[in-house]
Amino acid sequence: MRTRKLKLQYTEQLDSLNAATASVWRECLILKEMWDYSHGYRTGGALDMPCELWMDKQLSKSQPLHSQSIQEVRRRYFKNRKGFREKRKNGDKKAKPPHRDKKFQTTTWKKSAIHFKGSMLVLSNGQGNAPLKVQLPKNFDLKYAISHIAIVELVYDKGQYTLHFVYNVGKSVKSKAKGVVGVDIGEIHPMVSHDGVNTRIFNGRYIRSLYRLRNKVIASFNKKIDRCKRHSKRWWYLVRHKWKRIRQIDNQIRDGLHKHTTKFLQMCKDRDIATIVIGDLTGIRENIDYGKKANQKLHQWAFGKITQLISYKAKSLGIKVEVIDESYTSQTCPKCGNRKKPTKREYKCKCGFIYHRDGVGAINIRQKYLGHLGAPVAATMASPVGIRLECRRCSA
Repeated sequence: MRTRKLKLQYTEQLDSLNAATASVWRECLILKEMWDYSHGYRTGGALDMPCELWMDKQLSKSQPLHSQSIQEVRRRYFKNRKGFREKRKNGDKKAKPPHRDKKFQTTTWKKSAIHFKGSMLVLSNGQGNAPLKVQLPKNFDLKYAISHIAIVELVYDKGQYTLHFVYNVGKSVKSKAKGVVGVDIGEIHPMVSHDGVNTRIFNGRYIRSLYRLRNKVIASFNKKIDRCKRHSKRWWYLVRHKWKRIRQIDNQIRDGLHKHTTKFLQMCKDRDIATIVIGDLTGIRENIDYGKKANQKLHQWAFGKITQLISYKAKSLGIKVEVIDESYTSQTCPKCGNRKKPTKREYKCKCGFIYHRDGVGAINIRQKYLGHLGAPVAATMASPVGIRLECRRCSA
């Protein structure tokens, strides 16, 4: 799948569509409560399928939405319930089933509701309801869209409505390569990889500077906003400009992560890599307390986003992505197997082994996946190579 975005000018119809989708979500909550009451509040995944079929017949068709759009909300609701059960099964006692009402929610149109009239996109909202019409730009590839488009989503993000075009590009080609690369995702360096010979450190200075700038912008605007009367003209002016500036910085961060991951995947392709092994960082933010500044950095750490970008880009190249537990991978010496917690950027072992600490993590993640954690690999390693981010306004 591939996603392309198109920004839209605000209209009241966009608000009404996402509000109607949220209304369907609220109806799902009510119907599920009715089902649970009539069945004695019995729980379990086996009951979700008959409940889903029953709910599909009960959902109101009066909303100004296509029937497929209504069914997508119902499918999304039960997908969330499935995720809740999996979290509970994995020991997350704080996980809750979908229970909150929503005022707005993303609206989805499937292929049967998507039509093109020349360069005009027409999204059907059911019989008797006005369709959503969008004039497509001149550079929009209409032929490719007609043949490959799967769904269209109306997404609201911080004051901006965007259409997301999701394309089905077909099955990925299976790679004949056999190489394995380990990836250590860090807060200072977004990625450090090791393929058995070469270690590459993807510089994170520019991206970290953007996060610092974002924090300063938020603090500066919040200070001015707090001095204003709530909902006054000055208050709204500052709020709009605050989120506009934040969106600009977020786009720069996203662009930097895309460039790093694209370059990494190209390197994997050139070196005939078949499997990318990434350390699992799930739950790393729980119960942390390293001070105000360090906690802020860890909570803004985009390790989930990096893993997502690597996964979907690797899939299109036929490269498999595995996520494994990274416990002690940054503490184990690749030469002698001794464990030592590094305090600086270099890992120094009593056996004389010295290497970049994130490089040690990438080496051991790869070795752990291959079942050789602790086996000497130092003889085959080259010195780590730094890779800088190529962007217009940075030299980092």
